Amino acid sequence: MSTRQIGDILKELFASMNISGREENVFEAWPDLVGEETAEHLILQDIKGKTMLLEADHPGWVQVARLRKKEILEKIKERFPDININNIKVSLR
Repeated sequence: MSTRQIGDILKELFASMNISGREENVFEAWPDLVGEETAEHLILQDIKGKTMLLEADHPGWVQVARLRKKEILEKIKERFPDININNIKVSLR
């Protein structure tokens, strides 16, 4: 399944759940923020308060998320200054 198709599915899901467009934009921008390859292995699952919840498909990608945490948070703040995300939690699928 391509990223675009996933984005379309997320739009429909967010519309049905009345989730704000700001969070939807973060989900759509995820591959741009972290890169296509990383986005395939680190799936943005949810945003709870100030914490972004990711799901990794391999323990190595959990480590990648930890190593890139600061970089990812900076990119989000740059692109979405109104969204105050200051933490990332990663679970293993």
